Amino acid sequence: MLMYFDRFARDLDRMDMDGFACLLLVVGFILWVGLLATITRVLGKVSPENRRMEPGEVWVNLIPVVNLVWPVVTVERVGESIRAELASRGLVRKKDAFGKTSGIIALVLLGVFFVLAPAAIVTFPFAFLYGIVYWVQLNGYAKRMREGPREPVVVDEGW
Repeated sequence: MLMYFDRFARDLDRMDMDGFACLLLVVGFILWVGLLATITRVLGKVSPENRRMEPGEVWVNLIPVVNLVWPVVTVERVGESIRAELASRGLVRKKDAFGKTSGIIALVLLGVFFVLAPAAIVTFPFAFLYGIVYWVQLNGYAKRMREGPREPVVVDEGW
């Protein structure tokens, strides 16, 4: 009888861990979709001539196997689109990285998380933090584009 309860307790523990892992996957997927929605919104604020990527292309990140490479392409193209848009409005600041640095660091740390399982306990929290930083930076750039001048700034060529 005692063995039955011991076995039941072990099965319950395993179910709880499986349920917790499933919950983490669902929450992670919801956060990923939220980030992709933010990227789509930011690209929607960029004028078509300054876009290096269409807003709909962001959702390619949800396709399995393709999403092993496409997030890097997305971070790079979104950063270049933001740079081109802010430059055309005359809103570029000297130290702007346009989210590319934090986005690439988050992706590298996630890559280490998936490839080297023992390092996961160290790299995942940092990847999560850099992902949040990237998300906040994108929202900041969206706000700057919303508040900044819409008409192109005429550059004095010094003639």
